Amino acid sequence: MKKEILIIEDDLSLQKILADYLSSCGFQCTCVELIKDGKSLFDKKFFHIVLLDLGLPDGDGLDCISFIKSIWSNTGVIIISARDKLEDRVDGLNLGADDYLVKPFHLSELNARINALVRRNFQAENQVLIFGELEIDTRSNQVKIRNEQVDFSRKEFDLLLYFIENKNRVLTKESLFEHVWGENPIFMDNSDFIYTHINRLRKKIKNHTGENYIKTVHGFGYKLDNH
Repeated sequence: MKKEILIIEDDLSLQKILADYLSSCGFQCTCVELIKDGKSLFDKKFFHIVLLDLGLPDGDGLDCISFIKSIWSNTGVIIISARDKLEDRVDGLNLGADDYLVKPFHLSELNARINALVRRNFQAENQVLIFGELEIDTRSNQVKIRNEQVDFSRKEFDLLLYFIENKNRVLTKESLFEHVWGENPIFMDNSDFIYTHINRLRKKIKNHTGENYIKTVHGFGYKLDNH
């Protein structure tokens, strides 16, 4: 499954360069220009990495770091800024940023730093995620329900993992589709396509638990909830 990167950068040309390059490296990128737009996205989805500029039109990126960490403590924050003074770098790291890269920088170095941060924040943690009666091993891509192994297709597994990463949050059909299938124009406008996969996943879980874990939130999308 692709790792999600949020790029908060108001220089649109640099924003595009970063998104195009990191997408070619296998990441799923979302771009915004303003702090407020970045904050609003954290109520909707999980990001593994945030690339954060400091001098943004609606404020200083430094003021955004504690907010990001309060929502998802293991989300990696890399500051990308032209501010090259020692005190700027120290302030950013002391406020909770995981890394600080001074502009201009080489894209290959950025990619290396992102991969190092992903390894540190996500591969070192427990590889087994538990939600209710579901047990998901992210290393072996195996799922157990009530201690019984249940077979899921690759896309069903990716959907389930994305739901668990965003448990108790409403996910739109668009965000689910983009995360699992990417921007595929063949299926993107076909609402039955995502509906069919959600129903298969929901049915498998319900057959083994008797519960409907995946709730439909009419007019908005779907939510993983075991209450």
